[in-house]
Amino acid sequence: MPYFRSDQRWVGLGLLASLIGAQLVVVGAAVAENYWRNAFFQTLQDKNWPGFVAQFWVYAVIAVFQIGGAVYQRYLTQWLTIRWRGWMTARCLDGWLEGSTHYRAMMSPGAVDNPDQRIAEDVRSYISLTLDLLVGLIGAIARLTSFVAVLWTLSSSIPLVVFGFAVPGYLVWAALIYAIAGSLVTHWIGNSLIGLDFEQERREADFRFALVRLRENSEAIALLSGEDFEKHSLAMRFRAIVDNWFRLMNRQQWVGLFSESYKRYSVYFPYFVMAPLFFGGNMQLGAFMQSGSAFNEVRNAFSYFINAYLKLAELAAVTHRLSQFADIVQQSKAAKMEPASPPHGAALEASEVVVKAASGSTIIAVGAFRVESGTSLLITGPSGAGKTSLVRALAGIWPFVDGRVLTAARRTLVLPQRPYLPLGTLRAAVSYPEAPDPSNAARLVEAMKDVGLDDLVAQLDQVDRWDVRLSEGEKQRLSIARTLLYRPDLLLLDEATSALDKASEISLHRLLRSRLSAATIIAVSHQEALRPEYDHITVLGRSTS
Repeated sequence: MPYFRSDQRWVGLGLLASLIGAQLVVVGAAVAENYWRNAFFQTLQDKNWPGFVAQFWVYAVIAVFQIGGAVYQRYLTQWLTIRWRGWMTARCLDGWLEGSTHYRAMMSPGAVDNPDQRIAEDVRSYISLTLDLLVGLIGAIARLTSFVAVLWTLSSSIPLVVFGFAVPGYLVWAALIYAIAGSLVTHWIGNSLIGLDFEQERREADFRFALVRLRENSEAIALLSGEDFEKHSLAMRFRAIVDNWFRLMNRQQWVGLFSESYKRYSVYFPYFVMAPLFFGGNMQLGAFMQSGSAFNEVRNAFSYFINAYLKLAELAAVTHRLSQFADIVQQSKAAKMEPASPPHGAALEASEVVVKAASGSTIIAVGAFRVESGTSLLITGPSGAGKTSLVRALAGIWPFVDGRVLTAARRTLVLPQRPYLPLGTLRAAVSYPEAPDPSNAARLVEAMKDVGLDDLVAQLDQVDRWDVRLSEGEKQRLSIARTLLYRPDLLLLDEATSALDKASEISLHRLLRSRLSAATIIAVSHQEALRPEYDHITVLGRSTS
């Protein structure tokens, strides 16, 4: 487990040791209670009133350890869980959000489904199930070690004779055979649960993702009157959940019927086995009750696999999902094309760049081009020619690219056609991808006014769904303000002002050239009126200066 080898290992190991200690306290109290049962029931058989009362005080002390062990076992489990989850979540987020890994992973042929669920829910389930099963296993081993000795001693003191041979520790062997038989039958019944659990998690996540998309695109759906289509689509996804759910619950039904039957009948099984000894007068009531209790503790320890089978199946499915997530992250990191520095004087240089689709077909091929530092380039061409894909390749986020892209830029910013606005205040949206800086407050207000968003300055610290509240044109103006604040060395504009009228587009492109005079700007646009604002023009297949 990497967490226990991390920089937090000493705290984690300390909590784990304390948790195991609490579990051992619970087991120790159970052993003490087992011996107490002998003394307690013996006072009943002997009708010993003073001894009977004294045993209640003994139990009161034992109960203190049982209560304390149980409460602090749960408390320490919760403490370790949240620390482990925090570390593991941070690790997943670091890998997922390193560079553009998240984008490449989603675009790859083996794209991981529902990464949000894997980071949020699967991590939580993995840690919870792992700790539950680990502590349970340690408890089972401790109980087995403690109670086997008790049961062996009790059954050896009154040996069972079979065909003239005394069977030493016959109750231990009976518990072992009983548990092995139960474990084999449980596995035979429930071995398909792992696949069913995995499929159920996937279908639940798909349904939830579809609901999120419905919320995010509610305006477009309402304008297109697409509610009936969405309802049918969601109903089909939910139907898939229901179908797998019935398969899962039917299989769990059979596992549950066997495991519950096994558990219920096994409670009194040892008393049935020892009844001839008790009624024959060879065993006292105290020893009879202690033996039955010890047998069930040993049987429970041997039956750990049966009791934990459903959790083991769930853990296997969750572990598989997290392993898939980790693998696709590593593959996406390996596929990243690391840009090198171009020759002196060039901000960006590309040669023999071939941008492909995930299927392997070519979207666009570019021989060689060079953009000098501080100059500007406008890329135009017909729709579908691959202009946006070329921008993605130049930005280094598209995973299917052959060729070489060299850049000298230390700060690159890409403005897509549909700007992204994070949750929170408007100030945070303008400052993105950096956090709001109080020292830049005056510059931020100036940038907002320069791009024509004067009326929003008073609402900079208001929290709202700005991605919904603002129009597409206002969001594009905001992204230009963001650029003025960020001051990149290399700026890539992908139809970044297409929602604005022609005069506003020209005005904002001029603003960028005047305020970012040292920056290199590469823009994609269909707007013919922007040509005079750029030093060079590239139309797919031919270039003019």
